[in-house]
Amino acid sequence: MKKAMAELKNRIKLYVVRHAESVGNELGIIDSVSEEFNKGLSVKGRKQARGIGEILRKNKYDLIIVSPLKRIIETLEPHIKSLGNPQVIISDLTIERNAGEFIGKESGAIKIYCEQNKINDPIAFRPANGESILAVYKRARKFLKYLKTNFDGENILLCGHYVFLKCLEIAINNKNIRDYYSFPNMKNCELKEYEI
Repeated sequence: MKKAMAELKNRIKLYVVRHAESVGNELGIIDSVSEEFNKGLSVKGRKQARGIGEILRKNKYDLIIVSPLKRIIETLEPHIKSLGNPQVIISDLTIERNAGEFIGKESGAIKIYCEQNKINDPIAFRPANGESILAVYKRARKFLKYLKTNFDGENILLCGHYVFLKCLEIAINNKNIRDYYSFPNMKNCELKEYEI
């Protein structure tokens, strides 16, 4: 019983929020990791980012982890002080899927391409100059290991991207990555919490 209590005490509370609407989201295009399409938040996204502060302040965070992309920084930057100025870590592990040749194309273009070209394994499909969903899933599992190895019993806020967060949720729940397309999507500024 004591051992079980000690393990529970050391579990990490992970709060996960998807960034506010980006310009790419507004335009219905894949902005991915591209500097050209990394235009930050849309007007609606800036309003969403301002509004998320109240939701975020309901919890206490020991640290915040973000990717280096502009839409992530713009989502959280207005709230850092009101969240008690926790340590902020920028991690490339949490960056969005590199969509390669599909960057700038309409959202869903990769899935449509796989269907039209009868690609049997869309999870393992890697666009030219990009990465597969399977590669993002491996990054998500590496990120979980990083958390478990480096943090003990802390409250962590992760602000992340659509594909990465979906892969992370699948990894946390020990689900099969092959179910990626049937797994629920996270909305902009949606907040979820996990114990890991």
